[in-house]
Amino acid sequence: MNISFSKLFYAIASIVGIVAIMHFAKVILVPICFAMLFAFILYPMVKWLSKKGVKKVLGIILTLAGVFVLFSGVLVLFSAQIINMASQYSNFLDKLRETLETSVKFLNDKVQIIPDIETETILDRLSHLFSDSSFLIISDTVSVTGSFFSFLVLASIYTFLILFYSEHLTEALTRFAHKRKRRSYINMLREVQQVGQQYFTGMLLLILVLGILNTVGLLILGMDYAFFFGFLAALLAIIPYVGTTLGGLIPTIYAFIAFDSYWYPLGVILIFWFIQFIEGNFLNPKIVGGNMQINALFSIFSLIAGGVLWGIAGMILFLPMVAMLKVICSHYEELEPVASLIGERITEVQRMEEEKGVIEKVLSKIKK
Repeated sequence: MNISFSKLFYAIASIVGIVAIMHFAKVILVPICFAMLFAFILYPMVKWLSKKGVKKVLGIILTLAGVFVLFSGVLVLFSAQIINMASQYSNFLDKLRETLETSVKFLNDKVQIIPDIETETILDRLSHLFSDSSFLIISDTVSVTGSFFSFLVLASIYTFLILFYSEHLTEALTRFAHKRKRRSYINMLREVQQVGQQYFTGMLLLILVLGILNTVGLLILGMDYAFFFGFLAALLAIIPYVGTTLGGLIPTIYAFIAFDSYWYPLGVILIFWFIQFIEGNFLNPKIVGGNMQINALFSIFSLIAGGVLWGIAGMILFLPMVAMLKVICSHYEELEPVASLIGERITEVQRMEEEKGVIEKVLSKIKK
């Protein structure tokens, strides 16, 4: 066994350089990465419209307009629910005070290990907190909303340009490969596009299914704002591992404060636990997991690294980006160990089943 310290140094220096670029160029790279993934999703629609005789520019505009209308409809529904919740802000504070008083009284009566807690002091601090921070909450909400819409506009422009110059970009990227290897290079680009497209298409379908299941479960329980909480939890499911837990925690806290009976928050926990069990064991592997083929170690690592470098956007983007990296590494002989390290381990039984399936397909074609 030999080791080349020069190659090791170049590899470490390259990784450090890439991480530094991703950190300092976050403002530029995040909308471009989102735009690239949106373009992967919308490209088949634009291609279908082109086959129907629609000009490319008009097809892209119609596709983006359809997405904008759909997004606006969802935003209107969410806004209506948020406005209704905001109108009950004072009732929510009263419920919070009652719950806090009950909890403090229970601790003072039943738990003798800790000293008694002064209820009035905590309530005064709580009222000052909400009164002092109300203006800050409104100003932060306005600034975040403005930043979000400016990000959407920028990502939409990037998406339009990527779709418009898709053939030109593909041709330019193909020139990086040797003439004899360009067919394999084009296949690699196509696989990268398919991974991004299948991931986000699967996530959209998963969000729709989870949103319906969550909403139906909360409606059966008799929860208010079931649509808002149900689809909010489904949207948070985009963030692996953390999103589903956070999505179930929000309606649980609301049920704990809004209802006098403890059966409501317990019912919310049971509903989201059952739906999360179905999602983790049946829905996610069938809809999204089969397209990713990334082991749990690198899934968690990409989640943490994305959160550290790019925040919530990184937690959403890094998982499909790692899946695309695996596809790229699998097409280069020197990087095949990296692809094997990132991907799921294929057992001999799975390999035999895949080979058996290929043989059966060939035999069926021969029979036909």
